[in-house]
Amino acid sequence: MPTPLRRRFRVDTLLLDKTAPIAVLNVAALITKSDDLFTGRARWISVFEDDFSETVPAATHPVENAWLRAYFGQALRPTVALLVLIDDETTALRLESELDQAVAQNAAWYQLHYVGNAAADIPLQLAIAQYNQSFEEKTQTLLLTNDANAFSGLATSDIGYQCRNNALERTAVIFHPTGTVNGIDLTAQRPDGALAGRMLPTDEGAEQWDWKALSLIADSGLSESQQNALRTKGYNFVEQIKNTTFIHVFPARLCTDREIRIQWGADWFDVNVQASLANYAFRTPLMAFDQDTFTDVEAILYNWGARAEARRIIKPGSFVVTLPDPDTIPASVRASGIANFNNVYEAELNSAIDQWRIQGTWKVGGV
Repeated sequence: MPTPLRRRFRVDTLLLDKTAPIAVLNVAALITKSDDLFTGRARWISVFEDDFSETVPAATHPVENAWLRAYFGQALRPTVALLVLIDDETTALRLESELDQAVAQNAAWYQLHYVGNAAADIPLQLAIAQYNQSFEEKTQTLLLTNDANAFSGLATSDIGYQCRNNALERTAVIFHPTGTVNGIDLTAQRPDGALAGRMLPTDEGAEQWDWKALSLIADSGLSESQQNALRTKGYNFVEQIKNTTFIHVFPARLCTDREIRIQWGADWFDVNVQASLANYAFRTPLMAFDQDTFTDVEAILYNWGARAEARRIIKPGSFVVTLPDPDTIPASVRASGIANFNNVYEAELNSAIDQWRIQGTWKVGGV
């Protein structure tokens, strides 16, 4: 038979087209007990901007619908939200296993919310915050409460105090009252959904979460002393600037006073460096304890550090990488195949300004 050309001129292309997934950083999930929204054994569903009113009708699911309406009703809006199911009889002890079931079914979110916002919901809210704090993925929790104990300097049962006292640094809590305030019924308002909907479509870490105009919510009607009491316990609240229609959540910080923005930006940096390291492993012939590999990894870190600077998450020129000299690494570490190094990079945070207090002097000059 004739000789195939391939026998003499063989060309084979190896396609290195596999990429590592990036963790979800722009989707909020609302935990609900409304099992009629789910079919079969599903523990979560996606809800989309265009049809959320049909998927979750206000007549039968007013609280979920109000949260979704606020989430999708901002000047910037996400395309999707998740609803995650827990059972009617769920307790704090059972919550983890039920959320894990949703994760096992490929539910993925960045910010976790809860449908309840009353004092009776605090045990489950705290369990959600604790679950989030120890969750394998980098996520946040944003809770809403109308518990009047939030104002009390003596009370320790409110959700803000408990989250702050337990240093749950990935949880933020908004206080928003019920009833009519300044002629507006606040009972069904969901500032947590509004804030998430407005900010999650932005670039991670690039914008502070307060001083963003929000729709479908109204001023909480708080006095200065009440605002101060809330801030002492780590709460956020809704305020309207006098003689304007500008309404926002202030100061948009986690219960430990860290900016939501900073935590979000750090998570964005981490998951992208993780993915870049995985992609590097997918395409390089050899990752080794040598100068070639360490130079490549240093370049990956500096690349994402420069992007963090561009988003103003860290101060310009402050990002420094200090990988060890590969020739100094002990044989036992080389044999393990695990490159485990601490304090490899550092940078200075670029903190946001929430409010200004400026003082100056004018004086009479001489002739």
